[in-house]
Amino acid sequence: MQARLARNLIFLLPDDCDMTYEGDEKTMLGMGSGSGFEFEESPPLRVTGYICLLLGVLSFFSILFKPMLVFALGSILFGLIALRKYDGPRPAGTRVAMWGIMLSVGFGVCGYTIPMMKQVTLSRQAEEFAGQYIELIALGHDEHAMELKKEWYNRLSTDMNLADHYLSDPRISESLVQFKTDVVNREFKRRGAKAEWELDRPIRIYYQYGKDHAEVIWSDPTGDSELTIQMFMDFQVDSTGRGQWQMSIVQPLRKRLVADSVL
Repeated sequence: MQARLARNLIFLLPDDCDMTYEGDEKTMLGMGSGSGFEFEESPPLRVTGYICLLLGVLSFFSILFKPMLVFALGSILFGLIALRKYDGPRPAGTRVAMWGIMLSVGFGVCGYTIPMMKQVTLSRQAEEFAGQYIELIALGHDEHAMELKKEWYNRLSTDMNLADHYLSDPRISESLVQFKTDVVNREFKRRGAKAEWELDRPIRIYYQYGKDHAEVIWSDPTGDSELTIQMFMDFQVDSTGRGQWQMSIVQPLRKRLVADSVL
């Protein structure tokens, strides 16, 4: 009886093994075709997108320093490279490239327009200030015009009698005499307060030695005066936050002996 059972067991073992192999094969095929065991292709990495974002952040400094606009231009360039066409999955770095381009465009526009608006405003103020200076001299208010040649914190109050003050001190009175006899000031007085002066060329606004400066050049459109008058003015902000102009140099136009870039 025991021998018969052993023979039957021996005959069953090959079939059982075949079934086991077939089950394992099906299981392995299922593992290969099932979504849970597939290997997805990883998206490519575009480093230019991250460079674009970095330069876009740095382009903030173009608001403070106009030469820093190069960061905004570089960010846009790298961003366009990162956003080029692709096949397959979306490359990593394209989304940050879009953010970098938006930052660089925003900061770049501000960095370009803010200095331009400042230059237009300072040019208008400089022309108005220079016109008031000419009018004061033409009307004979030399003392008030001399106050405009001082820095704002050294100017005397307009309520006091400036004529008495300038005559009270021999040194100050001597400077007043020199001011009255200056060739440009005498020309302003000769032509009078209603004389017509026009800008000979656009006003030049420039930054030097920590200050904004303006160069204003006047000429006589009627031909009555042969002088072309050159004015240099300094712009500062006072303790109350108001802009203050100071007349620095007034002279007949002189040609520069060196280039503007050297100055």
